Amino acid sequence: MALFSERYGYTKPSEVLIRGKITTEIENVICSCYDVLYDALRKNYTYSDEIYNDMELYLWTHFLNNRRNDFYGNYGGHMVVATSVIKSDDYEWFIKINMLEMSVQWLHEIGEKKQWIIGIVKNFVAQLNHEFARLSFAYRIVGKEVIEITSQNEIAEIEEALLQTSNIKSHLSEALKLLSNRPNPDYRNSIKESISAVEALCREITGENTLGPALKALDKKGLAIPTFFKSGFEKLYYYTNDSKTGIRHALMDASDAPSFEEAKFMLVACSAFVNYIQGKRTV
Repeated sequence: MALFSERYGYTKPSEVLIRGKITTEIENVICSCYDVLYDALRKNYTYSDEIYNDMELYLWTHFLNNRRNDFYGNYGGHMVVATSVIKSDDYEWFIKINMLEMSVQWLHEIGEKKQWIIGIVKNFVAQLNHEFARLSFAYRIVGKEVIEITSQNEIAEIEEALLQTSNIKSHLSEALKLLSNRPNPDYRNSIKESISAVEALCREITGENTLGPALKALDKKGLAIPTFFKSGFEKLYYYTNDSKTGIRHALMDASDAPSFEEAKFMLVACSAFVNYIQGKRTV
């Protein structure tokens, strides 16, 4: 339900997602999520705040590239890194997101050794995504990457597809990484990796060498796909082979280069198609 100020026209609900910047409100919720993470790690670990401090030290030395000994104070204290960077005016917004992403990746890595941390990391990510959605921030954390994507259904499709076999997962993970590489995302190669995930699955099922023939051969393997549905995806495949886009060929004209919208669409569409085919295989 719209709030008073919105109902009576004093303010208008945002029609455009916040992207390419971080507002003060978003900075505050990110810091609050770090605060909750700190409390959760302290509550569940015998040695108080050691793990959170280890993360801060990692960010100090590997993100800010500062000297290790400068992290510690003369009387047993240490530098505050994560929330200080988020609130600082000295860093561009995307640098702050880089640090957030590095924090998530470090926590996942530690979670491989200390399984009890995984649940805390998931809660940390879930809270961040919830707050980002609440404040109309056009970014979400999917897996270990921060990406510009807003629909929960889109996120669910990608995450489900990332659970597939190694080849498919590798292609989709790389597509996600290339799409979220700031400030220089690689949309062309992200699309290439997305369609390669579908190709890997269809080749695995049919034994064909390329996606075009593999799509046509799915029926022979008992996977009946509606004609127009299959035709639509074949056209997406042909799009990736279009010499103008530079996806599988040298880019001839920069004006024809894919944008974020095309790369995001292809990642979601290819993830959904992978899930669709795998679903039909289990029926």
